[in-house]
Amino acid sequence: MLIHNATVITFDDENRILTDGAVRVAGDAITHVGASGELLAAFPDDERWDAGGLVLMPGQICAHTHFYGAFARGMYIPGAPAKDFPEILEKLWWPLDRSLDLAGVQASAEVCLVDAIRHGTTTLIDHHASQSAIDGSLDAIADAVETSGLRAVLCYEVTDRDGPDAARAGIRENVRFMQRVADARANAPASPLAGRVAATFGLHASLTLSDATLEACRAEADRFHIHVAEHPVDEYDSVAKSGKRVIERLHEFGITGPGSIMAHCIHIDAWETALLRESGTTPTHQPRSNMN
Repeated sequence: MLIHNATVITFDDENRILTDGAVRVAGDAITHVGASGELLAAFPDDERWDAGGLVLMPGQICAHTHFYGAFARGMYIPGAPAKDFPEILEKLWWPLDRSLDLAGVQASAEVCLVDAIRHGTTTLIDHHASQSAIDGSLDAIADAVETSGLRAVLCYEVTDRDGPDAARAGIRENVRFMQRVADARANAPASPLAGRVAATFGLHASLTLSDATLEACRAEADRFHIHVAEHPVDEYDSVAKSGKRVIERLHEFGITGPGSIMAHCIHIDAWETALLRESGTTPTHQPRSNMN
């Protein structure tokens, strides 16, 4: 297909903007980007779509999201309003993730994927929790991703907040799904799972993870997706437990590194920022977090 008569924002090294631009797609690959006249002449037999001057740009990437949060939109929290972020966790997020079954997990992913398509987001890095439906939860999300045609990186949020059995189940779900994706890439490289879904290892946050659980997780993986210092309580808890700030604690357990994503990082200090940089860890910032 040849999409022409578009304002093409390339986001290439030269950051070109083509006011009468065109993009040619063949199969699942973008093969050409250039002036409409040139590409129309070069590929006269291609199916054509006149963009009417609309903006055409690469898909956006959402570096940290929670698909299951679709159920929290406008949700009423009974009782007194939450006074701070820890109470938001206790009154909203943790009861919500405990209430999910596998059907709800998949449905929430489908809602968010439709929203992503509508808003031009083609890749999402999801951080999932469903403490009453851990086993198979990442498969349910992967099914929704495969149907959507989008790309996603999936993981399960390991936490000690619901006891050791749930923590071990979260570890198993991450390991199982990471192996499933690896097997698909080795044995079925043309499948949607191999081509459009990736896996990493999810952790909730330092404040709900014991030393033993961090050690168990590090023994299974070398890349992680974790919340960091979304509220000062994460730093206070880390110092109380270990004498170290969050990034230092995670670094000593091997959780930092080039393959790891640390979401929020709002209350880290300059030393922690330098440690992220030196270790090659990727921080992500979510300005609308917890504003539902």
